[in-house]
Amino acid sequence: MFPKHKLYEISADQLGYNFSIKSSVIKSGYNKNELEKEYLRSKLITDVHQRFDIECKKLFFFRYTPKDSLNRILFEQLSVPNNDLIPIPRHVLELDTLDKEIKNVFCLTCKIDSKTARIRLKKLIKECIYFAKQMLQNDYFQLIEKNNLSDLLKLYDTLTDSELEKFFLDKRAVYANLLHSQIESRLMCLKQVMFNELTKLSYDFKKIRDENYTSDKVSIELGQKVLVRYKDKQFELNHFHYNKLKDLFLLNEFFDEYLFVLLSRYQTFFRHNHQINEGYGMQASLSKKVFKQLNKLFGVTHESFASPFNCYFRNYCSAFPDIDCLFGSNGSFFDYKPIEGSFEANPPFTEEVIERMSVHIENLLNGSSRPLSFIVFIPEWLDPPTPGLVNMEKSKFLRNTFNIEKNKHSYISGSQYVDGLDSYLYQAAHNTRVFFLQNDAGNLKWPIDQTKLELLKKSME
Repeated sequence: MFPKHKLYEISADQLGYNFSIKSSVIKSGYNKNELEKEYLRSKLITDVHQRFDIECKKLFFFRYTPKDSLNRILFEQLSVPNNDLIPIPRHVLELDTLDKEIKNVFCLTCKIDSKTARIRLKKLIKECIYFAKQMLQNDYFQLIEKNNLSDLLKLYDTLTDSELEKFFLDKRAVYANLLHSQIESRLMCLKQVMFNELTKLSYDFKKIRDENYTSDKVSIELGQKVLVRYKDKQFELNHFHYNKLKDLFLLNEFFDEYLFVLLSRYQTFFRHNHQINEGYGMQASLSKKVFKQLNKLFGVTHESFASPFNCYFRNYCSAFPDIDCLFGSNGSFFDYKPIEGSFEANPPFTEEVIERMSVHIENLLNGSSRPLSFIVFIPEWLDPPTPGLVNMEKSKFLRNTFNIEKNKHSYISGSQYVDGLDSYLYQAAHNTRVFFLQNDAGNLKWPIDQTKLELLKKSME
């Protein structure tokens, strides 16, 4: 047991949320089997993550699996409207999410300028030499000798930016020609393995859902942080978010049980590795300053992509309706069909989810004559432009758009509920594009002008 500590009462002003706007979500009763079911699901999803690591290392000889690569696929699966936690993954083999993640490790897809070349060149040489040593053997080492690539590891710091950029592009072309066929065939093997794993997981989840189990008790320990335990599983969160979740919870009892289910779902389903920020990056949120301006300037009262941990408003959509609904969620955004209101949308940063969001927003705006507005925040990926970004640029409902340069604006980390308050903000490593999508009635009710845009931009700094 922990020694007694003073509980850390953290003001909402330090991080922030506004629950004055009530939720209309219907309460549901407690399922006494849910603890054990979530415990079993967590073991299954952990096995899938471990299998993914094993296959990546076996096929590509990675020393480290690309961060968040499987998490992005799981997010994509959740964006398909369905009644199952994991649907049968019909589209996994067609997804190019994994292709980009794997190729990026070998620096075959990344955009290069003089700054990134200096960082990427060393990684390119090291990863490709390691890969080749394991797979391509002697032919590849003749290529290394011919191009003096080993010497570059010692000399690249002495090159000018322009020399380095040319060197990088030249060497990448050599590597790309050599590795392309091997990588493509192995990628298909990896995708087939993960298709089989996710198909099995879908069936196993359904079996768990339909069975009856006996659950043990959850233990809660209040120390420097809140520790939540069930059997051999333990999760932690800070006191600020522990109290926030209590404010959100819609039932009069069983909070401890559902708190464990909530923590297990988010930290296991999307594997969390705090050391490399895995599992948290795609749950980042806008800061309190931005939400206050969105509400004041454009009447925003609802978040399209949030969680009980990072929501600012009480009204929000989220990834796991079965558990999140007890903390006020209106369910998945892709199942949500509002006809009126002003919405913020900051989706997980994965191309398929962003594209699917853009289509859903377009359909919602097309289908309503009442005031409807969406303010969307996505990474400005332009090499090549992502389909979702292109869709919104071409939308007939686009009223305005602007971008904020990387390192000049901040997000709140997805690990905010675990971290201390001194580390929850981070500078964006990418440009952010902001879109204003409104039907005529929405534009009339929440007009956009340059003064409002400048105030919103200022709040993002």
